[in-house]
Amino acid sequence: MLLSTCAILPCADMDRTVAFYEKLGFDLQGRWEDFGGYLIFVNDRIELHFAHDPTHRADTSDHAVYIRTDDVNAVGEMIAKMDLPDEGFPRADGPSDRPWGMRELHILDPDGHLLRIGQYLDG
Repeated sequence: MLLSTCAILPCADMDRTVAFYEKLGFDLQGRWEDFGGYLIFVNDRIELHFAHDPTHRADTSDHAVYIRTDDVNAVGEMIAKMDLPDEGFPRADGPSDRPWGMRELHILDPDGHLLRIGQYLDG
């Protein structure tokens, strides 16, 4: 009955969000300037939506999305090529094994949203 889910996150600057997520390999599927502004991105079976909120601040964001992959190391290599800083927004860390049985990397996007991308250690 239920088929999928997608996150709806705020973004302060729609152009900045488009530029960042396209570098992450997402395709912009829709952009609407009316109704305040809205974006839809897709990468394989992952869909992320963004509602424009010019008052949103990265340093107060408490939003997170967990994305599963079958090759977190390859994702990490792609993100390393983005040459993101170690501090501020956006930023990222490389893949590492976590005590809860996942190999994960973390990205904070320009709006401070945490993207945790991981795969099971046993497969």
